Amino acid sequence: MGLRTVRKKGIGNRVARLMAVAVILAVVVVAGLISVYDANVAAQQKRAAVEGTAYVFASAVADHVATRDASAIRTVLRSLDRVPGVISATVHGADGKAIATLGQKALLTSDVIVTDPSFFDMMSKGIVPVSVDIIKGGAVQGTLVLTTDISDLRQDFFQTMMAVVAASLLAAAFAMLLLTPLLRKIVDPIQKLTRSVQDLRVSQNYAVTLPRASDDETGILVENFNGLLHDIRDRDQSLQQLAYFDTLTGLPNRAAFQRDLAERLAGLQQDGSQVAAILLDIDGFRALNNAFGLAAGDAILQHVGSILTEQSPPGALVARLGGDEFGILVPDRLDGEAAMATLAHIHATFYQPINVNGMELHLTLSAGATLAPVHAPTVSDALRFMDLAANAARKQGAGRSAFFRQEMDETLRKETELAQRLRSAIDNNELTLHFQPQQQLSSWQIVGFEALVRWNHPTLGTVSPALFIPIAERSGFVAAIGDWVLREACAQARTWLDETGRPYVVAVNVSPAQILQSGFVRRVEAALADARLPGELLCLELTESIFLGRSLGGVRSILDELSQLGVNLALDDFGTGFSSLAYLSQLPFNKLKIDRSFVTASQTSVKRTEILRSIVQMAHSLEMTVVAEGAETQAELQLLHDLGADQVQGFVVSKPVPAPQALALAEHLNSAAA
Repeated sequence: MGLRTVRKKGIGNRVARLMAVAVILAVVVVAGLISVYDANVAAQQKRAAVEGTAYVFASAVADHVATRDASAIRTVLRSLDRVPGVISATVHGADGKAIATLGQKALLTSDVIVTDPSFFDMMSKGIVPVSVDIIKGGAVQGTLVLTTDISDLRQDFFQTMMAVVAASLLAAAFAMLLLTPLLRKIVDPIQKLTRSVQDLRVSQNYAVTLPRASDDETGILVENFNGLLHDIRDRDQSLQQLAYFDTLTGLPNRAAFQRDLAERLAGLQQDGSQVAAILLDIDGFRALNNAFGLAAGDAILQHVGSILTEQSPPGALVARLGGDEFGILVPDRLDGEAAMATLAHIHATFYQPINVNGMELHLTLSAGATLAPVHAPTVSDALRFMDLAANAARKQGAGRSAFFRQEMDETLRKETELAQRLRSAIDNNELTLHFQPQQQLSSWQIVGFEALVRWNHPTLGTVSPALFIPIAERSGFVAAIGDWVLREACAQARTWLDETGRPYVVAVNVSPAQILQSGFVRRVEAALADARLPGELLCLELTESIFLGRSLGGVRSILDELSQLGVNLALDDFGTGFSSLAYLSQLPFNKLKIDRSFVTASQTSVKRTEILRSIVQMAHSLEMTVVAEGAETQAELQLLHDLGADQVQGFVVSKPVPAPQALALAEHLNSAAA
């Protein structure tokens, strides 16, 4: 609605019209009532005068009415010509029939024989009828009706009413002239208030303040409106603060970061200018939070936010994106020099410990950066690319930085597609097992196999385990694959037992996600039962990663249950962790697998040879079987034999092969060694 429409329908015009109508009605009603009263009094006076005359003539014609002498009656009535205003006279007998009539005969009986006509009847017809009884000897002989003309009174009444209407119009106009200043005083503040509300709807600017012009109700209204605007400004500022700022650190939040990035991208000119979008997160923040509590975690976030703000160059935006993630927008060029300099300052600052609640903590930050719009033309691209770069930095180790490269996005897309296809691999029978023989060094007999999963995709072909196993671990599908491998391996071991009568032990790798999943021990028991395989022919291989960040007691309870099933437990990749000796002494492992990094070229290094010797002796002292992985040459094989290792597994014996070939190879080597 425009302002012109508001004015046409405004409260001022409506008040003015209301006042005009009120004045007109007041004048018309009051003056009209007075005029009606005066006219009615005059008519009644005239009627009373005619009524007196009627009684006189009624007495004069009484004798003639009794004899019904019409001629004599008319002779008497002719004297009425001298009575002013009487226009007709009619004498009726006792039976109601007219005996004699004098004057205007056009008047109907129903018009004149009215004993008490109303004022409006008299004014509408312009006559006053008077009816009196004709009495003789105490008896009513008939009726005399005289009709009097009052058209002069009616004309005076209508002229008076016209004058009243004209006077009321003049009074209304004069009242409006007098009321205009008062209306302006009342209406102007309301109109200003209306315009302000209209402007607010368009501009959303709540900084306006209307002046208070009076102390009456309109002034109070304006004052309350100004107070309302003040409340809206305060609330809007609070909402802005909540919407675009982090309550803990006081930094802009993710929404503000995205908004600022969008504005910068929209404002960049075609002059080579860029903006670097940087994502940083605190390495090991969850562990710190769990170790020292939420209050310490909040203090760490506040310290980091303050340091990032101090170390960022002028014109940069520092924001907390959520959790332990921070974002920085830095004006930059195509070479990313400003971003690299900023990250260098930040990493150098965190070389020194920070004091949090009286504790000295050493923190490192991993960072990923991308340049927009050269690499990331949109906000969503920038957020995704800097996250990819940060993931690449974390893979390099704590406290590292990485810039986005296109192959990161391509790798992620391929891995995502591969993860989706992997989820249907089991149902589509795309997974198979290969088996790598394990040779007993004392007899050179094949005593077991390690089951290794292989994936043959219809269109992709053979997919390397080094590629799809990490993807399965990240996508949470590794437990399903592990359970499938467990069932298939047990079934294959039973088949070999039935075919050859030889008790070949089959080893299966178990991931932390699989063994810690609820019901794992029951699934192992079910796999053994379904295959009718003795527990001692199954070996579960676990790495030290299963213990990281977990209760040793909780893991031990699971391993104890597995050991009660008769299952062999092997500690895989021994020597690559930090706490292997502690695990060996406290957990029910009965096999130890030496990592291939100790076996490769061990015969050419005295130190490696001695390490191998120490590991073998220590394992034997704990009554554990030693399996050496990764032997590729006869020299390595002979050295392991001489050092007293129990079993060997590697290309020197055989690479992983399908089950039929594995069995044929084992039977051949066993026959040769017999």
